[in-house]
Amino acid sequence: MRCRLLVVLIVFIISTGLVFAVKSIPDYADFYKISEDLQVSFIQLNKEEQKKLTKEDQKLYKKLKKNEKYILKSKWEKAEKYCPNLIPNYIRLMDFYNSKGEYLKALSYAKKLKDEAILQPAAKPMIDYKLGVLYSRNGDYLNSNKILLPYLKYKNPIFDGALFQIGQNYFYMQDYKNAVLYEGKIMQSSQFFGAAQEILFAAYTVMKDSAKAYKAAANLIKCYPNEPNNYMRLAYTTTNPEEKLINYYKAKNLYYTQNALPMIKKINELIVPIEQQKIDNAYKKITNYCKKPDWSKIRKRNSELLKDDVIYWDNRQDEFFESANECIKRYTGNNLIACFSDINASQISLDKLLAEENARRIEAKRLEEQNLLLQQQNSLLNEQNRLRYYQWYSPRYYDYYFGRYPYYW
Repeated sequence: MRCRLLVVLIVFIISTGLVFAVKSIPDYADFYKISEDLQVSFIQLNKEEQKKLTKEDQKLYKKLKKNEKYILKSKWEKAEKYCPNLIPNYIRLMDFYNSKGEYLKALSYAKKLKDEAILQPAAKPMIDYKLGVLYSRNGDYLNSNKILLPYLKYKNPIFDGALFQIGQNYFYMQDYKNAVLYEGKIMQSSQFFGAAQEILFAAYTVMKDSAKAYKAAANLIKCYPNEPNNYMRLAYTTTNPEEKLINYYKAKNLYYTQNALPMIKKINELIVPIEQQKIDNAYKKITNYCKKPDWSKIRKRNSELLKDDVIYWDNRQDEFFESANECIKRYTGNNLIACFSDINASQISLDKLLAEENARRIEAKRLEEQNLLLQQQNSLLNEQNRLRYYQWYSPRYYDYYFGRYPYYW
């Protein structure tokens, strides 16, 4: 009898051990698809398919369906409380808080995903990648690198992402040597190439390596040809004045499409000394008397006129230097003197028109303010009249003055 009990006990222990050794499939797995890049999709079942489910699965499916309604309505807290240990919710809550910039909350869900052994192994690299990114966004660059460095030993789905993030972490730690080491390994075909060039440009600029910063800026223009700041970067790193001008003008044209007037004003200030230098160089070769066209003096004598009209001053500056460059290109000697004289005369004429336009705008503004004040006064008067009318014809007022019998009745 004892032997039989012992055998039964051993069989029970062995069978129990086997149960614990085998990874159980989570009960939600039949109703969700989780891809290797952690994209979650809920599997909708029709009525016939639902009927084939067991009673327990029908109950679970109904619960998960309600969870999905909370998710679709962005009721994240309700979804979390309703299904507190649901991995698809962990993934979506991680992404949601990350998009909101609440990186500490997002990190907590990434850690929960990391701890879940039942999630499919194929998704592990993406979990580690997102965990590494979130560590970085929370300022923990060392832990971020610790998680991501093993993925550089072999090609894998997150190889380029890990490479970029590690380089960015080193940049944030001001280790620019390692930052350019890792970012420089990212190939042009990678989706991270453009972002890597941003890091490379900034790091090489800090390291005062203009040649490599120039190369990174040129790569950024190839990646993002409609981003004006990239042309500003190329202008900053080149030593060629003509190349600087070309890129300043390209950047300015793009900033016009963005209506970024402060940047247009700033670029014009950078353009002036380079363009003026060409006039100065040509003027030095003139032997007879001639008044030099000087944009800085023109701007200074009109400093208070339409000073906030960026477009007016941009157009006038462009026309001035365009005319000056045409003179320099076509003429020498007395002919150049005559051409410069024409420019000076035209600027004096424009100054007169500018003064008249400035006076017209001041008068228009005065009249506008006067009309606005008159409208306010009329509005106040109308309100006073309305109150008097209401007081006069109100029942209480009328009864008091007209509804009483005369004293002689």
